[in-house]
Amino acid sequence: MQFGGKAIGALGALTLAVAGTLVLGVTSGAATPADAPSFTTWKQTFNDTSRPTEAGSATPELPTRTLVTTVFRPSGNGPFPLIVFSHGLDGHPDKFTQLLGAWASAGYVVAAPAFPLTNNTVPGDRDNAASVAKQPADVSFLITQLLKQNKKQGSKLYRSIDPKHIGAGGLSLGGATTYGVTFGDCCSDQRIRAAEVLDGIILAVGDPPAKPAPDGRVPLLIVHSDTDPALPYASAQAAYSGAAGPVWFVTLHGASHASQFENDPTPYDQIGIDLTTDFWNATLKGQKRAFAKLDADAS
Repeated sequence: MQFGGKAIGALGALTLAVAGTLVLGVTSGAATPADAPSFTTWKQTFNDTSRPTEAGSATPELPTRTLVTTVFRPSGNGPFPLIVFSHGLDGHPDKFTQLLGAWASAGYVVAAPAFPLTNNTVPGDRDNAASVAKQPADVSFLITQLLKQNKKQGSKLYRSIDPKHIGAGGLSLGGATTYGVTFGDCCSDQRIRAAEVLDGIILAVGDPPAKPAPDGRVPLLIVHSDTDPALPYASAQAAYSGAAGPVWFVTLHGASHASQFENDPTPYDQIGIDLTTDFWNATLKGQKRAFAKLDADAS
């Protein structure tokens, strides 16, 4: 694995130990978090009545957009930072319970929506990639609804979320969603303070569609396999080269496209958990030693 970063401003102090490129090792065999899960999880449905769901390849147009969302809440008293995670094409939150559960155990509220046309329970979902243009707005809508739940007495999320520390992450097409909701001219959500793109790509989003340009507004972590069979490694290299700092780029040598972040056991599972959690800890919790810990965890 290789790790490099471009830092500016105050965040540079957090990344001094990892500026440049390091060669880091990969342990063999799947791994799981050492501690027992310390969170509760449930599914909650949010319905956006202001926007329709366009017709899919095998489904009709609908008057609203429904987001069945898997929520993870850490045990104990909040508030906690919030992370919204976007799945890829033919993906689903249920495929990421190990990764998202690890984030929750580390002290984050995590919300993962099943997008209306691209999740794997939708007929013809593999032919609905163009729906990514609508998904950044889904993420913003979901953040708004979660913050309402945060203020609602009796809600499972009452006083659980720190609204000043919100992150967005996504895999594959969900990475394109994350680029859009974080950096897109159409739909950049200013409440987002950090972003992670896992084996993702920059695509045109919004209406009219336009490609986001990572402008350094918030810290960005890009993780990509150099043997990704679905999305070319060169696209991640180009995204990193074109992005303004603070941005970090991790190469997973020999990994696949999604399995290292999904529940499938791979040699990269624990490193994927550690890298992503350390980045959240540095950017959403302000832990000054988190990037040095990343170095120690992966070497």
